[in-house]
Amino acid sequence: MKRFPLFCWLIFCYLSLAVASGDSTDSCAVRKLEVERLPDLNIPRNAHNILCVNGEVTVVGGHTKSFIPTATAEYYKDGEWHLMETEYPHDNGICVVLKSGKVLLAGGHAEPMGVGQTYPVEEYDPATHTFRGFSCLSTKRTLAVGAELDSGRVVVTGNWYAKDGIELFDGDRDFSRVKGVSVGRATPYLLRTSDDNVLILGSGGTHGEALFSDKVDRLKGDPLQVPLLRQWQPLFYEAPFCSNIGFIGNEDANDYSWLVPVQDRTVGDSTDWVLFKPLAFLHVRDTIFSLLPTTCPAPVKGPYGPIHYYSPVIADRQAHRGYMHGIDKDNRHYVLCVEYDKTPAPLTLYYTDPLPEAGFPEIVLTDDGNLMIVGGITYNKPLNGTLQNDNFSPLSTVFLLRVGNSDVAESSDGVIGKWLWGILALAILAIAIALFLIRKRHNHQTSVVDAPDSDTSASNPNEVLMQRISRLMEQQQLYLDSDLKLSDVAAMLATNRNAISNCINSQHGCSFTQFVNTYRVEYAQKLMRQQSDIKISEVWMSSGFSTERTFLRTFKQQTGMTPSNWKSKID
Repeated sequence: MKRFPLFCWLIFCYLSLAVASGDSTDSCAVRKLEVERLPDLNIPRNAHNILCVNGEVTVVGGHTKSFIPTATAEYYKDGEWHLMETEYPHDNGICVVLKSGKVLLAGGHAEPMGVGQTYPVEEYDPATHTFRGFSCLSTKRTLAVGAELDSGRVVVTGNWYAKDGIELFDGDRDFSRVKGVSVGRATPYLLRTSDDNVLILGSGGTHGEALFSDKVDRLKGDPLQVPLLRQWQPLFYEAPFCSNIGFIGNEDANDYSWLVPVQDRTVGDSTDWVLFKPLAFLHVRDTIFSLLPTTCPAPVKGPYGPIHYYSPVIADRQAHRGYMHGIDKDNRHYVLCVEYDKTPAPLTLYYTDPLPEAGFPEIVLTDDGNLMIVGGITYNKPLNGTLQNDNFSPLSTVFLLRVGNSDVAESSDGVIGKWLWGILALAILAIAIALFLIRKRHNHQTSVVDAPDSDTSASNPNEVLMQRISRLMEQQQLYLDSDLKLSDVAAMLATNRNAISNCINSQHGCSFTQFVNTYRVEYAQKLMRQQSDIKISEVWMSSGFSTERTFLRTFKQQTGMTPSNWKSKID
């Protein structure tokens, strides 16, 4: 058997050390978070709404000790919590921050123990810290969500142990039922679109069951079928959250873009809530769904074990960052940060020391760019993979996670350790290069030519790189991103543009764009096979093409037919 060359061994050692030092693009950067304990709430609470409005973190409703709904709210100012009385209790209620600066609050559980649903609606004015009850929902709801449209109307949907549907608030007093939904959901994701419409999706049913559906309901129009959702299902979040929580777009530029955390439903039993499934970020803009390219897979394990993520993406649009909150079995808290304005998007995993007094809190982004975790519930150790919580003993604790200055939060020991690893790795690489050059010169001078082994042949580097490109393209469906560039793929594979371009040309005899469009055409054909009534306009937008003209030209070049003709032959 041919011996592994010394040079290869040394390179292998270098790469191993680089991975150990955290410099590999295949691993996520990990940093420790600075945590500050803040004053406790006046009332322990869970299932409360939490928001930052008028520069103040405010919590509303929820339930307190003995699982009893509380008709109170609190806001944080001058280092302390100020208690207020609301008109109605909103335990797992609806919260919508309006463009006027006021807050719409509605619904919630009707009785202790999280039983039933309610109608009442009230308005909170953060300027005066006052509440005003003024209307009622068309349908009793809890674990529902709302979103204000550009027109000033508010869409409300979702429910828990009751019938779901869509209703509209006219912006003044009246709530009226508009239509049903294709599938009932609890705490669905409401994503506004540029045409004053709303997309409704989610993975939790109205009875807490796992809901795997590729259907996306709309306020206006028939439901959409999104094939990507057959594999990647939105993360279920069994708690109330305010509108706009995953919005990363710019309304002034007519950009309605969203990030939604999704899990791979094909891993494990698709009918259960298995924790720690592969995680990704779904990028949605109008009716275009794609996975956000990232520099590494989203980590589902931290330095101390598996992470249970349980929040939507909390977007900081000023910093162009999105945050997801999670926890492990020892009550360490994690924040997964995605820098969504870069392609591919870098990921950083932040973690804390164990915080036994924090439990499962609600979380909010503060005006200074940090995260505050407030109240919540205690929990017991995992049982059969599921964290067991205690709604009868909610918490009043509050912590500040300083993600705003998290780049300097890493301990000095960790930094020094990485420097030592880096120096050692560079030294080994220098030695490896020197030995390789000496050996090469020696072989040249003595004209020694080794005959190749009869059963072994050197791999073509382009073949290996092509396999990596194809695997990346297929696993992450990068071709569905209409803005995908050659440099994006090069960065994800830790190489350069020329290497990717030359590889594709030598292996497939085409350009990078032609190669990507091959995937897009195949995906378009798949859509038309699976959805006989799908419109051509939806096909090209869902397949990653930037314009309909490009789609029509490319499709005909690859198939010899227009999409309409091709579709008619399979009908």
